[in-house]
Parts: sequence; C-alpha cells; structure tokens
Amino acid sequence: MLLNNKDRQILDHIVKYCDEVDLAISEYGNDKETFLNNPVFRNACAMPIMQIGELAKRLSPEFCQSTPNIPWKAIKGMRDLFAHDYRSMNKDMIWMTAIKNIPELKQNIEQL
Repeated sequence: MLLNNKDRQILDHIVKYCDEVDLAISEYGNDKETFLNNPVFRNACAMPIMQIGELAKRLSPEFCQSTPNIPWKAIKGMRDLFAHDYRSMNKDMIWMTAIKNIPELKQNIEQL
C-alpha cells in the first residue's frame, strides 16, 4: 500500500500517542484496580486515546478504506465520546482500549 505524506505523518503521531498509553501503563502498572481508582492514571491513558481519535479524523478516506482491519469509525467515535461525554465513559471500556486495542492499533500501523 502506498501512503501519501499526510497520512504517513498522521500515523506517526498516532503511534506516538500509542506509546504514551504504553508509558502510562508502565509507570502506573498494568493493574485494572489502580486504573479504576486513580484519575491521573485514567487521564494519562484517556487523553492520548482521544488524540488518536482526533488524528484518525484527518486520515484520507482512501487510506481508511484500504485498511479495513483497523476500526477507524470506532476510533473516531470513541474520540467523540471522550470529548463530549467523558464523565459518562465506561472506565472498563477505557481500560480495555488501553491494554488491548491500543497495542493492536500500534502493531497494525507498524505493519503498514
């Protein structure tokens, strides 16, 4: 797959935000209870996840269509939930996104 320069730059930024989530988990520990009870830990994961969704909105439609293994629509939708209704976000969903979906996203992008 041929990436245009803009999409490549966006993907590079998305990977950096994936690394920030990984760093937060490394700093605080891969422990769900700590995550659920520590708002600083939650925010350290949530902000990069929201930024990933924001960046995903800037990817070209052609690129998104060419990578059906990456759930771009869900990524963009999560950003909207974070931005507009963060207080009602399901903490379990944020945790699963941080420990499962973000590493998968990073791996998929790096394989491109």
